Amino acid sequence: MTDAMTAPELEFAPEPPPKGPRIWMRDNLFSTPASGVMTVVALVIVVLAAKGLLDFVFNPARRWDADTYNMKLLMVQAYPQDAMWRVWLTVGVIVFLLAASLAVWRIGGMAEPRKVATILMAFGGAVAFSGVIGPFSTPVQASLVVVGGIFIVGGWALKRFTGDNAKEPIIPIMGVIGILIVVLIAVIWVIKVPVPAKIIDGEVITDGAIAGQVQGEQIKVLRPIATSTTSPWTIIAALGLLTYIGFRVATRKGAHHRLKRALTGLWLLAFPVLLLLVLRDPYLDWEKAVQVYLPAFLFFAVLGAVVLWFVSKPGVGEVARVLGAFLLIGAFATILFPMPWVIRFLAIALAVFALAAPSFGGEGAKGIIGGWIITDLLITFFVFIVATESLVDVPGAFFLGGLSLTIVLAFTAIVLSFPLGVVLALGRTSTMPIFRLLCTAYIELVRGVPLITWLLVAFLMLPIALPSGVEIGGVMRAVGAMTFFSAAYLAENVRGGLQSIPGGQREASKALGMSTLQMTVFITLPQALRAVIPALVGQVIAIFKDTSLVTIVGLFDFLHIARQVIPAQSQPFSFLGSIKETLIFAAVVYWMFTFTFSRISLRLEKKLGVGER
Repeated sequence: MTDAMTAPELEFAPEPPPKGPRIWMRDNLFSTPASGVMTVVALVIVVLAAKGLLDFVFNPARRWDADTYNMKLLMVQAYPQDAMWRVWLTVGVIVFLLAASLAVWRIGGMAEPRKVATILMAFGGAVAFSGVIGPFSTPVQASLVVVGGIFIVGGWALKRFTGDNAKEPIIPIMGVIGILIVVLIAVIWVIKVPVPAKIIDGEVITDGAIAGQVQGEQIKVLRPIATSTTSPWTIIAALGLLTYIGFRVATRKGAHHRLKRALTGLWLLAFPVLLLLVLRDPYLDWEKAVQVYLPAFLFFAVLGAVVLWFVSKPGVGEVARVLGAFLLIGAFATILFPMPWVIRFLAIALAVFALAAPSFGGEGAKGIIGGWIITDLLITFFVFIVATESLVDVPGAFFLGGLSLTIVLAFTAIVLSFPLGVVLALGRTSTMPIFRLLCTAYIELVRGVPLITWLLVAFLMLPIALPSGVEIGGVMRAVGAMTFFSAAYLAENVRGGLQSIPGGQREASKALGMSTLQMTVFITLPQALRAVIPALVGQVIAIFKDTSLVTIVGLFDFLHIARQVIPAQSQPFSFLGSIKETLIFAAVVYWMFTFTFSRISLRLEKKLGVGER
């Protein structure tokens, strides 16, 4: 007999055999009599709900032509027809950057054949089921059943013939998306929608640029979706496919970091350039640029280089921070004196650079001086563009409306509120009482009042408080209200992330000789933002949906046009009472954007390992 202990042999249980549909239904839907009754009741409810939805959508009395006829109004409101090429150029640039980014960053991955087969079979079943219960004619019902059957057979064949590889990720997701885009291009050349036209000398004119300028009898005609606009969507889709293929081939040997940096810079410049230059079409007063903006740029370039060279020198110490603080106070004091706005913005930017230079300047300060000169140039240029008059002739104070205005409001508020929210969160967690009290008071005050109230304050009270001669447009007031409101909520989200960082990391950072700013930027803040990605994306979705509140203050955003403008149209076609159709279309568009945000969030969380140890 021995005292030695031997480890038992571990045997892993074999993988359970696959179950067919009959066994799965027995185990999950009809395992007990009560479960069977609940399954039947649920199926009856689903069938009735689906039938009711199909009856509503495909009822001949529905005025879906109110959406198709007013598509331009919903997208860009009163943007001139002869300048619509600017809108299409903007869409083309965005599609180009999106396709290039997907290719360079290798976004997509691989999918398992069984999952793709399940999606195909589920989609085919839904199509065939709709054909059976929908209010369609016999030929249409037969066509839907056949199409659904093709998808079901295709999914079954994919799962069947891949065999043992059905669970292996071997299908490129972007390849599947490419096939879907090709199918979509074919579909938009088949499906017809009603579009406005005019009869001129017995000839039907559907081109919007011509029909909108000449006199004639207004009618509606059916045209394929691909030809219902002055610039077919086929060109945009083909541009995206070719761009993706080209960049994917160019980067097939690996990711190019320079190309990634270039695309990042293009994305950052795309929004202001497309909005302020391409879409706005400003009148460029070069005489004023030479007299005012060029001297301001040169003066701050030289002053900034000298200041940043001094504060970045080793051994300057607290003198650099004191100088930066005085510059910041002086920058805010410029509001009290009459001077061009470009000087105010450049003064604030220089103060921020001076405060950051001791921690990020490095030896010689060449990098931060070069960054300042580029920032000086960009601020001067964009302030010059904004200060000029737009040549886009529209009835109203802003040149965009509809969905484009919604996107501008949401994107601008998101971009501006994020840094402000981070600063507020850092201030609320600061050990300095004055900053902590000010940030806390701001957050609690703003969060304690609804957004609609702040919008009314911005539109009714702010003009009274502004100095004489200073005016802020309605869109800018809405952006300001949404930015300050959203920043308060973002601050609390970021503060929660900051409090989740163990104190030992801060102590280790100080032991390494890192300053408070360096510790915040390089250690605590990245981890805090990573931990609160779901909350941040939720706030982004909330901002996008909250843009619909600007309808209260008279801005013609997407929801305002869908809810009030189109249902009130009586000429040349009567769309009175079509509010159900327009609101459903608006709801679908909002869902498409918010669902896209949520999927991007899930992918980002998975990539960064949020929730994993």
